Amino acid sequence: MAAFYRKRGAGRRHGCKLSSMSETGDRILFLDCSSGASGDMLAASLLHVAAIAVGGAPQDVLDEVVRPALAAIGIEGDAVTLAETRRGAFTAWSFTVAERPGFATFGKLIGALEGTSLPEPVATRVAGAATRMAAAEREAHGAGAESHLHELAGIDTAVDLVAVAALVHHLAPQRVIASAPALGGGLIQTAHGELAVPGPAVVSILRGLPTAGGGGPDEGELTTPTGAALLATIVDEFAALPAGRLVASGCGAGARELDGRPNILRAMLVEPMSAVAPATAPEAGDLEELEVLETNLDDLTPEMLAHAAEALRAAGALDVWFTNALMKKGRPGVVLHVLVRPDERAGIARVLFRETSTFGLRVRRVGRLRLEERRESVSVGGQDIRVRLGFLEGSLITATPEYEDCAAAALHAGLTVKEVHETAQNFARRQFSAD
Repeated sequence: MAAFYRKRGAGRRHGCKLSSMSETGDRILFLDCSSGASGDMLAASLLHVAAIAVGGAPQDVLDEVVRPALAAIGIEGDAVTLAETRRGAFTAWSFTVAERPGFATFGKLIGALEGTSLPEPVATRVAGAATRMAAAEREAHGAGAESHLHELAGIDTAVDLVAVAALVHHLAPQRVIASAPALGGGLIQTAHGELAVPGPAVVSILRGLPTAGGGGPDEGELTTPTGAALLATIVDEFAALPAGRLVASGCGAGARELDGRPNILRAMLVEPMSAVAPATAPEAGDLEELEVLETNLDDLTPEMLAHAAEALRAAGALDVWFTNALMKKGRPGVVLHVLVRPDERAGIARVLFRETSTFGLRVRRVGRLRLEERRESVSVGGQDIRVRLGFLEGSLITATPEYEDCAAAALHAGLTVKEVHETAQNFARRQFSAD
């Protein structure tokens, strides 16, 4: 089930020469974390995908986006290098940070963001990730942990946080989606001694978020505290790669080779289905990206179910329907399905929780092809009857009179509802087919 945590505006674009990225606001940034996530992998993959999207080179994006952002908090540009490499059978990019002294504490890093030329969304994301990491250290090692935060012993953590935040701001996606990150397995050597994977900081940061679980004893740490903090800060949703047109993809390399899997993180820019005409039959109508909310119910009366359906329609649901289901302990029940627009999900969900006994909802993305639609009226027996018209390539192919209008006209004229319905349908076809 998809889980949404936050919705953000795109904000201002970074003032760099790569101005073509300002056209990506309706795109989704997807992060494939099947081999885990670290700060350097995220930075390298975002540099690569940003370059591919505009037909440029990753080094150009590094020079025009990342280095100015680092300079804004006093980090020299030559602290980072970018190089093409291979992981397994894949070509990827490695993002390397020089070994130099860093900020003494996360508090000092956050303080360095004040009054800089960094765009507000970049500073906010960096501060958010740093705050998560500091809280994880305190939880794992006690209230005095901030006086010896080993994550900031070198400058690489600060560089990774700033680079990734600046690149996400530069890409300006509609939203960021990530697959559940792999965590790894076995033991790792840390400044606090030998620890089992995932380490306590990663567990603390990712609490409440989806993960792909642990791996074999030889995998080591796949998701680092920095990677976990960045995912928790920049990702709007953890889910599979969304349907749509793939615009660009980039690969960031991890620091080591892995047995059995390439140590890479892939970043992809996707134009969602709502922005892409269907390739097989674009003339058949517009493709909408919708969602279906579902829940299983076995403890509501038919009257309560009917009332819930009406309340959902009144709240703006596009459609509501039930299917029969056999529930636990052999009890008969129903599955309630509600078709909604994504931006109306929260309001519809509130109605579902209030009007039914459910404790949770499943969310599925679906695409809907629609005919061109018009609403008109015809007169039968002196009564106006609303008709829903559907056009395909400019030709009327469907005319559906409203039942309530047909029933009222039938009562007024002494006719059957069927007679009024057929008459209204024929009138509509003759009157509007030539339009």
